[in-house]
Amino acid sequence: MTHSVIVGGGPAGLAAAYRLTRDPQQQVCLLEQAPTLGGLAAGFQHGAYTLDYGPHRLHASIDPAPLEDLRTLLGDTLRLRRRRGLIWIDGRFVPYPLGPKTLLRLSPARVAELAIGVLSAKRTKQYGNPDTYESAVRSRLGDPLYELFYGPYAEKAWGLPGNAIAADQANRRVNQRGLIDLLRLAAGLGEGKHYFYPDGGFGQIPAAYAQALAAHERATVHCDARVEAVVCGEHMVQTVQYQHTGETLSAEAAHLVWSAPLPPLLQIMRPAAPDTLLQAAGKLRYRAVVLCYVALRTPQVGAADTYYFPQREFPFNRVIEQKNFSPAMIPQDCTVLGMDISCNPDDAVFNATDSELAELVVPALESAGLIQRAQVAEVFSRRFRYAYPVYDLQYRTAMQAVNEWLSRFTNLWLIGRQGLFLHNNTHHSLLMGYRAAQAIAEGGDRAAWVRALEEFATFRVAD
Repeated sequence: MTHSVIVGGGPAGLAAAYRLTRDPQQQVCLLEQAPTLGGLAAGFQHGAYTLDYGPHRLHASIDPAPLEDLRTLLGDTLRLRRRRGLIWIDGRFVPYPLGPKTLLRLSPARVAELAIGVLSAKRTKQYGNPDTYESAVRSRLGDPLYELFYGPYAEKAWGLPGNAIAADQANRRVNQRGLIDLLRLAAGLGEGKHYFYPDGGFGQIPAAYAQALAAHERATVHCDARVEAVVCGEHMVQTVQYQHTGETLSAEAAHLVWSAPLPPLLQIMRPAAPDTLLQAAGKLRYRAVVLCYVALRTPQVGAADTYYFPQREFPFNRVIEQKNFSPAMIPQDCTVLGMDISCNPDDAVFNATDSELAELVVPALESAGLIQRAQVAEVFSRRFRYAYPVYDLQYRTAMQAVNEWLSRFTNLWLIGRQGLFLHNNTHHSLLMGYRAAQAIAEGGDRAAWVRALEEFATFRVAD
C-alpha cells in the first residue's frame, strides 16, 4: 500500500485525494489546518442564508475529467448558467464581459478614445522597466484602457502600482492581448459567457469531494490539523508530523502533495532549509481578502449576478448578489450582497470590525445606486490571510530559487494557487489535483509532472 499525504484541503488538495482513492494501492491522508474543508471555494451558512466565500463560478472551459466526476457527485444540481455581469464605467453600469451591448452604453467619445488608444498601442514606448504589468498592458491595449480599468484595478487588487508589479501578472490576468482579442469581444465572440454552478452554492463542490472521501475506507481526513514538520531524507520526503486534537502525530509519506501556502513549507522542513532559501521564501507575499456581506430587506437588487468596480474610490473589487447565482440560497423576501476587499493582513481593513466595514461599504453601495441604507438588515464578514499571490518585481527570482531547491525531493508535488504560487481559477486547481494524482498513480512519473507544470504555466485567469 502506498501512503500519500496531502496538505491543504482546498480544491486542488481535495481533487488530488479524490482521484488517488481511485487507485486501489493508495492510502490517502488529507490534512487541513482550518476547521472545514474547501478554503476560499467553500461556502457557509449564516442564519437563513447560504453563502459563498466571495465571487465564484466554475468556468465552462473546465477539463472533461473533473467535470465528469462533478456531474456524478452533484447530479443535476450542477447547472450551466448564463453570466449576467455589469461593470461601473463613467458613472454608470455597462454589460461585462465586453460585448456589443457594452459599446452601445458607452459614449461615442469614450469608444473613440479607447479605439484610438488600442490602435496606437504598439507604437507606445515602454514605461520605465519593460518587465512590468504597466508596460505590458499599455503596450498591448493602449493608455486609455490602462488608465480607465487595468491600472486602477491592479492597484486595488494587489496593493501595488502597475510599475511595481511583474509583467507575469498581465500574462496571467489580462486575457486580451491586443486589437484582435478586443474586436472578438466587442463582436460578442469571446468566451466565458456561461458557467457551471450548483443549486446549493459553490461550496457544494468541495463538500461533494469531502463527502466522497469521508465514505472511503482508504482515505483519512483531519481538519484542525497543523503541520509542524516535514521530515526529509536527501532526495525524498519521509514523514509529516502534525498536531491534531492535542496530539502530535506522524504520517508516513511515500508522496507528499502540498497545496497549502508555499512559504510555510520551507520553514518546517527537517533538516532545515538553507537560510538563503528561507529568505527567498520570505519574499513571496500573499494578498489577504476581507469578504463583507450586506443583508438587505428587499427581495432583489437587480438582475446581475456580479458587479465590477475597478475604480479606487470603491473599496471592493466586485459585488455579487448571491441569490442571482441560485435562488435556492436566500429566502424570497430578502437578498444578500457579498463583496471582496483586497488588503494586507496587517492593515486596518483586515482588522476592522463589522460596524467599521459597514461604514466603509454601505456609502459606496449607495453611491453606485445599488442599495439604500434603510434597507440594510445586517453586515457581517469573513477573512482569509492567504488569498492571492503577489507578483512584485522580486517574486520571480525568489520562486526560481525555491523551486530549484524543492525539485530535489522526487516525491514532493506542489499544486494549487497556494502551493504553486500561481494565479488560477477553481477549474485549474481541480485539474492540478488530477494531474498530480495521475503522476503518482503512474509510479511517481516526474517527466509527466514536468509536462503538467508546463501546462499549468499556460493557464490564464478568467474573471
